[in-house]
Amino acid sequence: RAIEMRRSGASAASVEDGDEKGMKKVRSEADVRWMYYAKALTYLLAWSLVSGLIIILNNWILHYDHFPFPITLSASGPLFSWFVAATLVATGHTKLERRMTFGLWLRNIFPIGFFTAITYATGNELYMFLSVSFIQMMKSLSPIVVLFLLVLFRLDVLTREKLAGVFIMSVGMIIACFDEPTFSMWGIALMVVGEAAEAMRMVFFQHLLGQQQFGLIEGLFYTCPANFFFLCIGIAVFEEKSLTEPENYGRVVNNPLPYVVVSCMGFGVILTTLGVIQTCGSLTFKAAGQVRNVGIVLVSIVMFGDVVSGRQACGYAINLIGFFTYQYVKSREDLAALEAKRVEA
Repeated sequence: RAIEMRRSGASAASVEDGDEKGMKKVRSEADVRWMYYAKALTYLLAWSLVSGLIIILNNWILHYDHFPFPITLSASGPLFSWFVAATLVATGHTKLERRMTFGLWLRNIFPIGFFTAITYATGNELYMFLSVSFIQMMKSLSPIVVLFLLVLFRLDVLTREKLAGVFIMSVGMIIACFDEPTFSMWGIALMVVGEAAEAMRMVFFQHLLGQQQFGLIEGLFYTCPANFFFLCIGIAVFEEKSLTEPENYGRVVNNPLPYVVVSCMGFGVILTTLGVIQTCGSLTFKAAGQVRNVGIVLVSIVMFGDVVSGRQACGYAINLIGFFTYQYVKSREDLAALEAKRVEA
């Protein structure tokens, strides 16, 4: 009888241990899921707010403050971002986990600087030719390019669900573009070049932050000098002669506040962009941009007098359906990957 009692006690204890381990596993899975969603939502909201504000401020500076130098305006963000990152590294607040040789920097970082410079320069140049609302609508085509490039470089897997989400987003934006009153071939050409550069930039960024596991400040420290270098080449070729005239640089000297603010916002955009890509992936970053663009268009209607028709509003609604379809599928994949890493650890 004593032996049977010991056996039953041991069996009950093992059941209790199993239940406790099961509960811990459930709590651990819930914690992983909660932390992922909290981190992703924080970066997405911060990026949406800062990037939306900087688009509106850039448009105001270019058109209403009469400072027609979009490449110079673009260069202020990377310059200020590198200054902040270098200060944090120099003071010991951020430790560089990876020491890059110059050759490694040229292979991995320099292309990011090149494509980022083209993206920033063409992105700001667009506002000289097209309306804010039309630009945001046309940017809806970039997720398709990003998805196929990621698949081509084996940084993502193409599934029917993700393809359906991206397709729905793009169809919605194409519908929205039919009623656009402003049209410029030069503006469209800039858009095509900028979106192609943006797609390549996203691919290199995902490789840098995902496979090589760079931190955010570390990523700024290494990438911003390359961004600034190529933007300076653009300034020297296209803007230097007019920029040095007193009536042009005098606007910055006499009213520096908007230019300081846009530099600080540039730092915020670059930092939160890295955060979104590192947490959610580059295609989620592009898809979230489509939702942000809806807000920018609404603000443009109020501030700049842009006109949006009923057909364009319908296109935006279809775009949101595609975004949530894609985001649901991508979130499931990300959570499964995080859980797999936790189990392996």
